[in-house]
Amino acid sequence: MIENIKLVLPSKEYLSSYIEAINEYRVNNINTYDFSHPDECDLFTKYEDFRLGRNLPENYVKATYLWLVDNNEFIGEISIRHSLTESLLKLGGNIGYGIRYSAWNKGYGTEMLRLALVIAKEIGLDKVLITCNDDNYASVRVIEKNGGKLFDKIVNHIDGKRIITRRYWRNI
Repeated sequence: MIENIKLVLPSKEYLSSYIEAINEYRVNNINTYDFSHPDECDLFTKYEDFRLGRNLPENYVKATYLWLVDNNEFIGEISIRHSLTESLLKLGGNIGYGIRYSAWNKGYGTEMLRLALVIAKEIGLDKVLITCNDDNYASVRVIEKNGGKLFDKIVNHIDGKRIITRRYWRNI
């Protein structure tokens, strides 16, 4: 199943399957991860700017975006934020990720996070914060399978809704 997977820098080679993943989220009304839409920006310039820490929107931090691919198909995206702001300490953390809907519950999220932790260490991080909504049980399993230790649960208010956020710390 997940023998040929790898994390790669975003590439035009996988763009069509990336767009398919965006459409899977739209059709299935999934909003657990916000993929960037290629109609709204030059994806590859955006990701390169984040990786190099240039031209970033206000209050954003340097981040490495990576795509999980399996047999030349986009499976998921993970971002590793190189530092934390006050806002990211409450929601978002160092690592955020999304798996295309058709690949859910197949172990990809767990493996993607495992691979990303190695890269986070190479970036120079020795500890990462990973957050998820309290009711996102799949993400809870992914984080805990990768050694995340629940630090606490806090309340965030997003778009007028009260959301309970789990915050996990993981030494790497």
